[in-house]
Parts: sequence; structure tokens; C-alpha cells
Amino acid sequence: MKKSLLLCLLTILLNGCIFLPEMPQRQPGEEQRYLIEGQKAFDNKAYPEAIKLFQGYLDKYPKSKESSMVLQRLGESFEGLLEMEYQRRIKNGELEPLVRKQFLEKYGSYNCWENTPAGLAYNRSHFKTILEKYPDSPITDEAAYHMIKWEPGYKGRPEGVLRELKQLQEIFEKYPTTSFRPMILYQMAHRCHTLYEIYSFSPAAEVRNPQKAQEYREKALFLYQLSLKSPEHTKYSDKSWREMEQLQKGERIYRFD
Repeated sequence: MKKSLLLCLLTILLNGCIFLPEMPQRQPGEEQRYLIEGQKAFDNKAYPEAIKLFQGYLDKYPKSKESSMVLQRLGESFEGLLEMEYQRRIKNGELEPLVRKQFLEKYGSYNCWENTPAGLAYNRSHFKTILEKYPDSPITDEAAYHMIKWEPGYKGRPEGVLRELKQLQEIFEKYPTTSFRPMILYQMAHRCHTLYEIYSFSPAAEVRNPQKAQEYREKALFLYQLSLKSPEHTKYSDKSWREMEQLQKGERIYRFD
């Protein structure tokens, strides 16, 4: 009798007729919700909401092991906000003084903007905090990249290109395994390519230098090829391939103003 009952119960279980109650799914805690919602807002380019959530997280959990990552996202959110609501409007033809006034009226309370010759800029304070406070963080390479001072324009001169190239080289030497490796290699190659053209074709006689032109042409080719050897295929691989072909064919990538 007992044997028959056991066989009957086994048959029912195998046929799926007995349903065990589902285990309740664990809900994320408040700390995790900040991160999830903040990342969601960031991905959707809802930068004011992302800033609010990430700053709220840092205020509430100042000693969290995620602090460096949140600082990174916070800095990127400020960069995104500036691009979306200031730089893009100017590119679309709106007058800079008016755009600046409206932007600062709306977002001036963040106290992270600075005036530069090229207009408003984010002061990169959150990236600086990562480098100073969390030097062992796995994202210090990204923070260091965000600290690069980009030139507003080269104006046909090599000095600005050389300054950018130097900063890129310093990051690459300090963080050789950086996740930004394909991008940095391409950007270094692109600047060497630009220097080749400036030293070769500058309308200013005092700038032209055939020896330096050849030197930077060879460096550009080497860096383009190095970028193409990266194990992962990225958009920078495509850019490197295209610009390397242009260099070999003698096609220009830099336009003198």
C-alpha cells in the first residue's frame, strides 16, 4: 500500500500536477535602487535626474565601495548635460550669450562650470576627486582620460596638437591595460597624422618641417596599425583603417582655417 502511494505521488510530481510555491524574488535595497535608477536615467540622457540620484547616493552613502563609480557617472552626467543643453544649441546656430544665460539660470546652482576661451566648460571636479581620493579604483584610467584638456582649435599650429598628444601618451603609459586602449591608440594616431599634415602643408613657411612631417607620418602609421591589432573590434578600428588608407593615399584629414 505504501509502495503504491509513493509511486502515485511520484507520477503526479513528474506530470507537473503538483505546483510548489514560488520563492519570492529578492527586491533590491534602497542603496541598489539609487544605482539602478541613476544608471537608467543616465542611459536615457535624462541628465538632471541622473545627477540628482547619483548625488543623493553619495550624500547618503559616503563610504560606499561604489563611490568612485558613482563619481564617474556623476561627472559624465555633467558633461552630458553641458553637451545637450549648451554646446548643441550653439552648434545649431543659437547665440552663445543667450544660451549661456539660460543654461546658468537653470543649472548654475551645480557650481561646477567654468569660463574658458571656448565658452562654458565642466570643471571635472568629480574626476579629480576619483584620482585624489580613490587612486586604487579600477576606473582611475577613465577618470584620468576625462581630465585631458582638449584644445578649442589648432589654428593651423602644431602646439595644441602636441599638448593633446602628450596627455594621451601619459595616460597610455600609466594605464597600458586601460579599457580605453583602442580609443586612445586611435586618438594618438589621429594627432600624429594631423601633425604630419601641419608640418607638410602649412601655409606658414616657419611651420613647415619635412623632417618632422616624416617622423609623425611614421608614428601615425605605427599607431593606426597598433589600434587595428586590438583583440576587440570597435568603431575606433574602423576609423583607424579608414584614416590609415587616407594617409597612404595622400588624402588630407586636416583642413587649415
